[in-house]
Order: sequence, then structure tokens, then C-alpha cells
Amino acid sequence: MSEKILVTFATKYGSTQGVAETIAGELRTKGFSTDLIPARDVKSLDGYDAIVLGSPLYVGNILGDASRFLSRHKEALSHLPTAFFVLGPLDKTPKEMTDVQVQLDKVLNRMMWFKPVEIEIFTGALDFEKFRFPDSLLKIMMSASRDSNSSFRTHDGRDWDAIRAWADSLEGVLFKQPVSG
Repeated sequence: MSEKILVTFATKYGSTQGVAETIAGELRTKGFSTDLIPARDVKSLDGYDAIVLGSPLYVGNILGDASRFLSRHKEALSHLPTAFFVLGPLDKTPKEMTDVQVQLDKVLNRMMWFKPVEIEIFTGALDFEKFRFPDSLLKIMMSASRDSNSSFRTHDGRDWDAIRAWADSLEGVLFKQPVSG
């Protein structure tokens, strides 16, 4: 295959990077030339035939590195098929998935020009041991809380089978659909 794919990501604590690494690995096993580069480090999209971008959603927004990537490469992205994934909920309950979809819709509505050919929401991970200030305040708040059933707990809800299956499906959507530009 001659198609070259960029898998790029924004991450705060590494969960989204882990998903991006898995997606890039799956694409490589399918024979694609695939680069894996953090969104903040991507200088140009020249030479790529498709893009896969990932970011977590925090408080209803994608990370700044992902937003800046989109702004920096707006013109090129309007001509390249792009798949977009976000990590949001910790559990795949209908309520959490709906809440994240509403947040994601708001993000995408602020960037009407961005038309990914595929969008996916994956469950994410939360590891209090990795938290830095000010996020580390949540750990302090939770240790002071008497609510042992709190949703703020260290948890890895990433569904690796779903992530690999999505990555395997990308060939069909990235290279079979026209890009609306």
C-alpha cells in the first residue's frame, strides 16, 4: 500500500496516547505507512493521505494541543480524510455516552469547517497517581470524601477490542469516501 497515514493525538496523562499507539499499530499491520506524532509536534501534513486525530474531552472541550493542531492545519485538513476519536466517559453506560456525545457535538459545532469522515467515542482511563496540580486537588477531595462509591476513582475503562476493531475499519472510511471540503 502506498497510502501514508498520520495518527496524531493530544493527551494529558497518557491514556489517549495509548489508544493512538494501538490504532497506529493496527494500521501498520494492515500495511499502511503510519506515523505516530503528538499533535503539538506536527509541523506539516504534506505527504499524508489521511489523518487520525485523538483527544480526551475534559470539561466539555478537547485539549489545547488538539485545538491548536486543527487551527494550524485547517486548510490541509479540509482536503484530507480525517478520522477523529475522543476519550470521554469512564464507563460505557448509556447516560455517560449520551453526555459525552452532547459535549462532543458542542465542540464540533464550534468548528463547523471540520468534517471528519469518522468519529468515535471511546471510554477512557483515570489514574489519580498521575495527576498534577490542579487536577491533583481531586485526589485530595476524594480522600476527604466519605462517599466510597464516588465516580472519581482510578479506573481504566478503555475497551481495547473496540479500539482495534475501529482501527481495522478505518481503511474503508478513510480511502473510500470523498472528502467534503
